[in-house]
Amino acid sequence: MDVDLISLLGQIPTTTIIDYLGVVMGVLAGALFAIERKLDVVGVVSLGLITGFGGGIIRDLLLQDQGIFFMEHPIVILASICICIVMSTARRHLVDFYARLFYIDAFTMAWYALAGASKSWFAGTGPVICVILGSITAVGGSALRDICVGEVPRVFQPGKFYAISSFIGAAFYAGPLVLGASHDIASILCVAVGFGLTILSRRFNWHTHGGTLSGGGVENGIERNR
Repeated sequence: MDVDLISLLGQIPTTTIIDYLGVVMGVLAGALFAIERKLDVVGVVSLGLITGFGGGIIRDLLLQDQGIFFMEHPIVILASICICIVMSTARRHLVDFYARLFYIDAFTMAWYALAGASKSWFAGTGPVICVILGSITAVGGSALRDICVGEVPRVFQPGKFYAISSFIGAAFYAGPLVLGASHDIASILCVAVGFGLTILSRRFNWHTHGGTLSGGGVENGIERNR
């Protein structure tokens, strides 16, 4: 019996498809991160899974009654492990990708902002929680990954926009939906704004800084180097 692939795909919830793609990109980014630090295959698999699933697990735990994506799709876990093993084995051929890790991370976080915001929106949490969960989902996996290798999570360090980009990207998802825009338009805006802002922060050297103690106060904020 012929199977209509388009019909089958049409039966998969949009949020699930977004999660699938987000996990794959997160796993790729996490595996490259581990390979760049010369970790063995166990480290590559571990950081790949943590980056790919970490933010989504935090989101799903906060949503409470929406199910845990990580536990409901074991085939995705197996596929992610296979991807990490292949990448670890072929690490000599991935040299060209190391220089692009920033862009891969930037797009992955923008996509995860969409994954968190969209699932939250369809769960009926409202625009404020939608933006917050979008941001948490975007940076959660990479923060856990950094902690695992003994580094201060990059999203907490002075530097290029990451958490800020994710927050604004999620806001550009929830805002248009509140105003009556379609989910497709809101999704495109979310990813485009989140990714674009991170890239622009590198291009024009926009960055956050931790500030210094001066005169009993803390000077902090966002500045642009000239």
